[in-house]
Amino acid sequence: MDQYDNPPEEISALSPYTTDAGRYLRITVPLPGVTEEQIRIDLESTLCRITVSGCEKIQKTIPIPEGARFIKRKFSDEVLEILLEKPRIDDDPSR
Repeated sequence: MDQYDNPPEEISALSPYTTDAGRYLRITVPLPGVTEEQIRIDLESTLCRITVSGCEKIQKTIPIPEGARFIKRKFSDEVLEILLEKPRIDDDPSR
């Protein structure tokens, strides 16, 4: 069992936490009462924007490293998990 499968219970809806997993960045967001169809994820330069549509639109913006790449998303048991690959040093265009 992955240690990230069960987020702390005190985390409320759209209160994400990130985990630095070496080359990857894992964003975990508890979303009680939300269906997968209501979730939209947008990656911008240094931001991950999570939007939940429904009775009212809820949005959360999370800072991410510039150049991070989307790997996968998983929504299970009312918890959204986003896995991003952090840029490598040699991916830096300014070098």
